[in-house]
Amino acid sequence: MTIASADAGTSGVSGAMSVSTGDATNGASGSVAVSSGDAVGGAGGDISVLIGTGNTGAGGKMTLTAGESTDASGAGGAVLVTAGAGTGDGSTSGDGGAVTIAAGGSANSTGGAISMTSGLGALESSGTVTIASADAGTSGVSGAMS
Repeated sequence: MTIASADAGTSGVSGAMSVSTGDATNGASGSVAVSSGDAVGGAGGDISVLIGTGNTGAGGKMTLTAGESTDASGAGGAVLVTAGAGTGDGSTSGDGGAVTIAAGGSANSTGGAISMTSGLGALESSGTVTIASADAGTSGVSGAMS
């Protein structure tokens, strides 16, 4: 199934698309889920979010923001990025999936930066930043940090 806006004419812009749930005045608002189905005898389906290329000005940006809580004791929403587990038996391929974060390169200027910052604690401590390699299995070594 394809849901798409039409291409623009020679001097126009293509149409915008929005998927959202409504606001709730007394209770939780609805969720939005995007998923591909399980596969038996084949690979699971991919999900891609791509920003189109532009030839004037900056490229389009992608923003992923979890929800804020205005409840005095409520925590803000979390952003979780997890790669899939592998199930190899050690003699065949089956590594866990990788998570790659890479800034954009530039042919004529400075490459993009990567910044990780913990959250501000206005009345208490700021959040912790942890970068670690997991413990190794019985016949391996822990992953290198570089």
